[in-house]
Amino acid sequence: MTAQRNFKSQVRARMQQTGVNYTTARMELLKEYEERYQNARREAYQEHQTIVSRFFKDGAMTVMPSKRRTRAHILLYLVNYFQVGRTYTEQEVNYILHELWPDFAYLRRELVDYGYLERNTRAEYWLTSFGPERWGTVLHDEAPAWEFYWLPEYLNGQEKQVDFFNTI
Repeated sequence: MTAQRNFKSQVRARMQQTGVNYTTARMELLKEYEERYQNARREAYQEHQTIVSRFFKDGAMTVMPSKRRTRAHILLYLVNYFQVGRTYTEQEVNYILHELWPDFAYLRRELVDYGYLERNTRAEYWLTSFGPERWGTVLHDEAPAWEFYWLPEYLNGQEKQVDFFNTI
């Protein structure tokens, strides 16, 4: 039995509405929740893909977005260029980012500020081991929905890199 009282209430309400037993009502609700999750994930992916594709051409950024929310999508996409578990020198990070945008120092600082990269005093960088905490921060309402779905899986090695430009 689940320990979530709210969910139990929903299962019992479903039982009354449909006349099915507890197990069947629970399975139906879980299936509905999974469908909603997958639909929301698909919509978040499509939004992210649409935004990112507007700012890249031939593998490089064409313009830096001025809006924070849009910039967050771009930075989240840049996470793809870094391997999970690897530590990079500042020169390596600069090289990766310079291939995409001339002001690589700005991108590097933004990746750290947005919580995608971490840095130590020896100027070494690595991807965070878990998604950044957004509650109570400026980015709470501006973080891409795709960050919620994709980033934790990517950081745990469960999700592959996303290359929109080979799928468009």
